[in-house]
Amino acid sequence: MREQAALLNAPEGYLDFHDEYAELIAELAALGFTPTQVLRRLNFLYPHINKKHLNYALDSGIWQFGPVTADAPSYTVLACGLWYVFAEAYDLPPEPEYTALILDCDIIHDLPPALEARHFSNEDIAHVLAKIGATLKYLAAHPYSQLEEEAYAQTLEDIRLRGLEEIGTEGGSLYTLLAASMEGESAWPAPAQTVNDYLGDGDWFLGMLRTGIYPAEALENEWYIDAAAVPEDFAPKTLSLFLSYCARYDREPTALNYGYWSTIPTLIEQVPPLGAVRAKFGSWQTTLHRGRTQIARELRLWTKNEANAAAAEANAAEELELLDAELTNADAELANAELTEAELAELNTPDGSPADTPAEPAEQAEPARLSARELTEQGIGVVQTAHTDLAAYHRTQWEQTVEVFGERLAQLAWNRRLSTYYFFDGACLEDADPTPVVTVFRSPTGFLCELEPTVEALPAFDPEFLQEHGWRHPVPVHALWNLHALDPLEAAAAVIEAMRSGCGCERWDFYRTDDDNDPLAEEAEVAPL
Repeated sequence: MREQAALLNAPEGYLDFHDEYAELIAELAALGFTPTQVLRRLNFLYPHINKKHLNYALDSGIWQFGPVTADAPSYTVLACGLWYVFAEAYDLPPEPEYTALILDCDIIHDLPPALEARHFSNEDIAHVLAKIGATLKYLAAHPYSQLEEEAYAQTLEDIRLRGLEEIGTEGGSLYTLLAASMEGESAWPAPAQTVNDYLGDGDWFLGMLRTGIYPAEALENEWYIDAAAVPEDFAPKTLSLFLSYCARYDREPTALNYGYWSTIPTLIEQVPPLGAVRAKFGSWQTTLHRGRTQIARELRLWTKNEANAAAAEANAAEELELLDAELTNADAELANAELTEAELAELNTPDGSPADTPAEPAEQAEPARLSARELTEQGIGVVQTAHTDLAAYHRTQWEQTVEVFGERLAQLAWNRRLSTYYFFDGACLEDADPTPVVTVFRSPTGFLCELEPTVEALPAFDPEFLQEHGWRHPVPVHALWNLHALDPLEAAAAVIEAMRSGCGCERWDFYRTDDDNDPLAEEAEVAPL
């Protein structure tokens, strides 16, 4: 009956569309797909499908879409419920234009299917999204706004009661749906306890901080989350680290992931919280766009400087070669000129020598040379001078180690790793295998350097030195000692310094990297010292 009515009211040309795609749409609906999921799937797989007829089919009511029961809300969907309740608590009007322009992509991707599974209509979904957009816009303009746990719970109760009152009344469908959606294990918006457990790990304070809402306890700690709390070097220092972390651990660089990442114990007072970032840039989408642009500019500047340095070095080498060639030619011309004068000189002696040339004395026999041991036996001290400044020599070798390692990092492709190894315990270099110490991951936004877990067992491991030099100690969400650098030479210097002074890797000739058995610094010829 429903299908007949839909076909009678269908737009022109729809019947042919129905004959071709009805069976496919029915099978997708039977598998539990939501209308949005069917729409995305068919648009991608059938790029020439009639969009108008597809939209009519999905809205016709012919098929029952969605799973039998809705899934438990994901982290993103839970946060969306919190933001929706915030809009209700503050009585914020919908902001459809703001929502369409800069609402976070993960919200647009995750929330509509979750609401469709709860039988929200397209109009209801649009309204909910616009209310969430209103919350995020308001928080960007008023970053010190709060939502206490008790206020959240009371707002949920108000929504539920309104939904019960409007059952069967015109215009009350949204609150009725919300009231029904707030029941059961997959409740949305979720109860306060669920929000507390999942968004804040049992701490309402953390849950608010991670979602960009100012927690009341932050006032006691004198934490500031306005735009002034975001430094000018936020993009090259903080955002680049976050983006490298996401690339390294296969996470999307979403606002919620940044909110969670910014509350890691090693970062919570070192990087701006999500609320401050929104206040600074207006939205997370703007933050990513402007931040990536600035990071790319910094990387281009570094690449340009490196290219200029290489060109200057090449020009200097070329100039030296030309100068050397000129000096060689000058010496050859001078020798030829002297030979010509000698040939033109009148020879007055039978053997061809000039008359006024004095007789050369008979060649004296070269005295016998004594070895260092023989000189020592005669009481004569011997000083060997292969390296008159040993400290300068080793300093040069360490500098060469950093330079070579930096060159290898500069050649590393994006999303690839390079490990640095060291020979410990006096291992024989010919027979022993080196121990991995540091792994460097290169992302499009820099180099994430991580110590291997085994280094903490080294006798010379010095955590205080590492922390003093910018390394962050392990935490559950980032279980390795880590440091981030934007350019390869900075990363190389940090890694070598950490290995040398923080892990006991004191010999530069014992360093190795992946797929290279040669040391990072080539040893010069050294006389016994």
